[in-house]
Amino acid sequence: MENCGASFRVIATDQDSLMSTYGIPATVDTVDICETWTGSDYDYQAIAVGSSDNQAGIADTVQSVSYQNGYASGYSQDGSSVAPPSSIGATAFDMIHADNSTIQASYDDPYYGISSPDSSACTQPPCAQQSVNVGSYQTGEAGSNPAAAPGTSASPNAGPGFVKHGLSRRGVRALVDNAEEIGRSPAGNRRFRSVRGEETITRSIDPKTQLLVAEETASPNRTTHAAYKWSRGAGGYIRHRVDISTVEDIAGRRVKGTSSVVLQNVRIAGRTSAPVGVPVGH
Repeated sequence: MENCGASFRVIATDQDSLMSTYGIPATVDTVDICETWTGSDYDYQAIAVGSSDNQAGIADTVQSVSYQNGYASGYSQDGSSVAPPSSIGATAFDMIHADNSTIQASYDDPYYGISSPDSSACTQPPCAQQSVNVGSYQTGEAGSNPAAAPGTSASPNAGPGFVKHGLSRRGVRALVDNAEEIGRSPAGNRRFRSVRGEETITRSIDPKTQLLVAEETASPNRTTHAAYKWSRGAGGYIRHRVDISTVEDIAGRRVKGTSSVVLQNVRIAGRTSAPVGVPVGH
């Protein structure tokens, strides 16, 4: 994939309290990502750049993975196929078990989780945000299968208004549109809660920037909290770090895990919001 809608490098560091008891240290992996929104799905490619392999003597032959049209393929370092393509599902959303809110947010702005432009930054239309190919999936119209709603090329002002909570930032407004707003966090962020099966998801939105700054997913045996940090750019914001903590009950034992994910070299087709200011987020 040479032409990417979004490209960036991910440096992920993982630490697990259970693994630590066996002398297994934290792992650090570096991966280059290329993804492109097609109007109703993503094309995706991940290339391993470096890894602190914690299983000495066991080589991972898969060095890159690509996804397209419901199938994922693995390739070795020389580019040869490692195994036949594997069926993932109707779309990439099936691969991550995305809920309707996450799907709708991608249709509202496919790259909202990486780069979020400010509409006021554009003075010479058509603007960068208007070049994004936005689909037409809407919960309740196409059902739970986004493949039933073919994407269309639409302007940012097309589609549902998501006016329930008074948010205007694309992607974020759709992400919490069907959630219930609860009391603010100690830091003063607006919080929105939704339930999916046994999971309760609470998302925190900065009231000033309208950026997603925290997300907690709680179930009977597992709680995960993610904190997102953003950098102000010339035309908007770029996410530059995610800190994740997890507490899980495994066979009666409380296991803690921590991860940090750093994003570098973020590029969005048609956007020029390189980080230039002070990071925001809690």
